[in-house]
Amino acid sequence: MERTGKLAVWLLTLGGVLSVVAVVAATGLGVVARYFHISGVTWSFELVGILFLWVTAFGTVLSEIRHENVSIDGVVATPGRIKGTYHAIVLLIVAVVMIWSGWAMLGRTAFTPTPVMRAPSWIMQATIPLMGVGLGLIALLRLFRLTR
Repeated sequence: MERTGKLAVWLLTLGGVLSVVAVVAATGLGVVARYFHISGVTWSFELVGILFLWVTAFGTVLSEIRHENVSIDGVVATPGRIKGTYHAIVLLIVAVVMIWSGWAMLGRTAFTPTPVMRAPSWIMQATIPLMGVGLGLIALLRLFRLTR
């Protein structure tokens, strides 16, 4: 189980790093194209927006794994059994809402093309339910550890 967790963290980290590298490259390409008046590269800024969502999704799950996500110190400063359970339940509720609303959004607009690249919208929208699944798994694992 520990090896599976390390592999998942490694894959999330790899996805995040590749997304950041792609954001930098696409932004650089767009800047160079604007500077040299090269037309036809407007898609790079749409790609940056999509990749930024993926960077956020990977970063949110990774920071929650490492207990570095945004939180209120009074709630998590001394994570005893009660506070830990409370935090895990709230995280699980947030995850369920993200999965439910993300799935509903995908059901309505998944194949609507993006304005410039004409890519299906699920490329952006999949970040919400995937983030929810990641956060939900973290919450369930924390609840499981607290009840042992």
